[in-house]
Amino acid sequence: MSNSGLRAALALALVSGLVSGLESGFAAEAAAGGMYLPTRGVRPTGRGGAFVAGADDLSATWFNPAGLGHLTSPAALIDVAFVGQSIGYQRIDSGGNILPAVDNQAPGIPVPSLGYARPLGKQAVLAFGVWAPYAGLARFAEDGPQRYSSVDLSKSLIVTAGVGVGVRLGERFRVGVTVQDHVVALETKIVLSGCPSQTTCAPEDPDFDSVNRVDQDSFLNPSGSVGIQVDLGKQATVGASLQLPVWVRGHGTLHSRLPASGFFNGASVEGDRADISFDLPAAMRAGLEVRPGRWRVEVAGTVELWSQHDEMRIEPRDVRIVDVAGVGTYELGPMVVPRRFANTYAAHLGVEGRPSASKPLTVRAGYAFETGAPPDEYLSVLTVDGQKHLLALGVGYVIGSWTVDVLVGFAKMSDRTVAAGTGQVPQLNPIRDTSAEPLVVHINDGDYSSSWLMIGSGGSRRF
Repeated sequence: MSNSGLRAALALALVSGLVSGLESGFAAEAAAGGMYLPTRGVRPTGRGGAFVAGADDLSATWFNPAGLGHLTSPAALIDVAFVGQSIGYQRIDSGGNILPAVDNQAPGIPVPSLGYARPLGKQAVLAFGVWAPYAGLARFAEDGPQRYSSVDLSKSLIVTAGVGVGVRLGERFRVGVTVQDHVVALETKIVLSGCPSQTTCAPEDPDFDSVNRVDQDSFLNPSGSVGIQVDLGKQATVGASLQLPVWVRGHGTLHSRLPASGFFNGASVEGDRADISFDLPAAMRAGLEVRPGRWRVEVAGTVELWSQHDEMRIEPRDVRIVDVAGVGTYELGPMVVPRRFANTYAAHLGVEGRPSASKPLTVRAGYAFETGAPPDEYLSVLTVDGQKHLLALGVGYVIGSWTVDVLVGFAKMSDRTVAAGTGQVPQLNPIRDTSAEPLVVHINDGDYSSSWLMIGSGGSRRF
């Protein structure tokens, strides 16, 4: 066996060990993903997200910045994918009653990728990019059975702007780093309970429902990534990358609609500031790509540390309900949405190649399996996620100096059930009333189903 073949065999053994370890993780956390899919970008998703060792264009800014080292001339990328998440939920209420099923009413969102790179001397390249995760955002009716978990998140936005540098260290080694800013614009609508202790309320009495919307803009949430690629001869490459976590903190505006109950006749809300805080996870990726003939085959693994996403906090600042008959003033206090997410594990397999040496056509196919982040007792329509299978197909066609890419992908989550009486997501009540111990009502029992559709197109050019 040649030296390059020996290196490739050793690397394959290492990656096989990684995948075996991931499979063990799957068995341990099969009921355990997160707020977005483990892939993004038209070309990488066509490979099932297996784009770590083989990253060689501007999509490397998200998967592995070491891949930027392949760009020896100026390059540009623009693509967009429509991502829609189908959600079905049939709730069991706090009284054990099975309520009518609801479906996600949001049509899906276009998710863009933009990038530009130019060389810095002979060994380095500087890249700029703007991208967003592949995530489906949901919208439901204000009076639906799910209203205490979520009403509308479909107008929210998380966009990353990044600057990356890729460096070639000799013929076989590439390293890269990015500095990122995650811009978060949230518009969150949810129904809260407005039941005070001075009156008797049924746990889910709609007369005490209070529709609330929090608008938050957080423009500076820094993060970054590092990566490496090593060529094992001409036919194989190994790669790995680390994405750092993101701590989202920002000021927001609270818009409250008081309950319809006569208890609040003549009352009004003073103040409108509320802050939201939550954490997005670090992620580790590793992969091996082999290149037999005109084909490229990559196996990769992803670990996302969603255990860092433990809760979401909504903190009203100097917001109160005034002129409540017989009471006076209620202060609105902090509310915590427990998340208790678990780390997720994904395995990816991607194939890309040219069927004919005489035609400028590239075909792609990819598969990924990923565990889910929310354990059963904390699953809710705010984030419907679980173990899932993802299949994708793509093509690329060279037209002049441009390569045009097309993607079709589909992911299906295994149906999940939060058994009656086991849910631990509480009905939120912002009224701070110390005269009585609050009644805790859990609102996430029921059956959940979900799938994702991805359709995209874009173009890239090397000048």
